[in-house]
Amino acid sequence: MSDSPAAPDTAPVIHPQSLPLLPLRNTVLFPGMFVPLAIGRPHSLAAVEAALATEEKTLLLVTERVNADGLPINEAVFTVGTRGVIKKMNRSEETLELIVQGLERISITAFDQLEPFPKASYVVLPLPTDTDTEVEALHRAVLELATRTLELVQPQTPMNVQQMLASAPDPLRMVYLLGSMLSLPVEKEQAILEATTQRDALKLMHESLAHEIQVLE
Repeated sequence: MSDSPAAPDTAPVIHPQSLPLLPLRNTVLFPGMFVPLAIGRPHSLAAVEAALATEEKTLLLVTERVNADGLPINEAVFTVGTRGVIKKMNRSEETLELIVQGLERISITAFDQLEPFPKASYVVLPLPTDTDTEVEALHRAVLELATRTLELVQPQTPMNVQQMLASAPDPLRMVYLLGSMLSLPVEKEQAILEATTQRDALKLMHESLAHEIQVLE
């Protein structure tokens, strides 16, 4: 991941509220995207119940590091994640099935409690909006690679998927949409979420798509 400095308009915004924290396994929730989740672990169930008891029904969703089994939650998860809102919920005997929508990118500043469920304070990380000729060229290149990848992975994919990608409001939203559609390694998805510029996010997605095409062909 590039160490390019963040654009001036991406300074963190301090948010004083502490929210329940939900660790995710093998997936990353991107801002603006939806993800289905099946919740069964006791700490996670308690965190979701705490969020459901509030009017906003929001919580922090952060991804667990690879090989983090056995570590306390504050050591097992990445610190950059997404504040999300629970849109739908269905109860079964042992699990809660959720549809969660990502709202904004966040960085955890402190773990306020670990029991009976984790809660954390956070700052909001505004999405980068940098743009120049390199970003525009990378945007076009990623769109072309994404179209080719989807043709190989899902030959019956309708053309409106390409149109949906092309109509994303900005390059970063297109990258997030692709990240939610493709089964990328969780470390790659996390690096994309943490990218401080659109250029870095596009480069990461370009590398991932080029690798996918090489494997598939």
